[in-house]
Amino acid sequence: MDIPSDLLITLREQPAELSHEVRFIAALHYFREKRLSLGQAARFAGINRLDFLAVLASRGVPAFDLTEEDALAEIAAAQRATPSADRQ
Repeated sequence: MDIPSDLLITLREQPAELSHEVRFIAALHYFREKRLSLGQAARFAGINRLDFLAVLASRGVPAFDLTEEDALAEIAAAQRATPSADRQ
């Protein structure tokens, strides 16, 4: 990426740092637009999925887009799949 040096000075960024940030912002954009999956966006950003999730959380970006009904269904399915103390 070719960034004019005066802009790098204004931003107080090194070229590699700025390039990484731009890649992350692009990955975030495509993830929010649902054009990339979580894993694809993480790969685009050059980090693993767990790190991408952590950055999303730190920036207040929801990682999962579930309706309340879908979330309750997922919780119920997880509870059915997990043996409880009552069943043992």
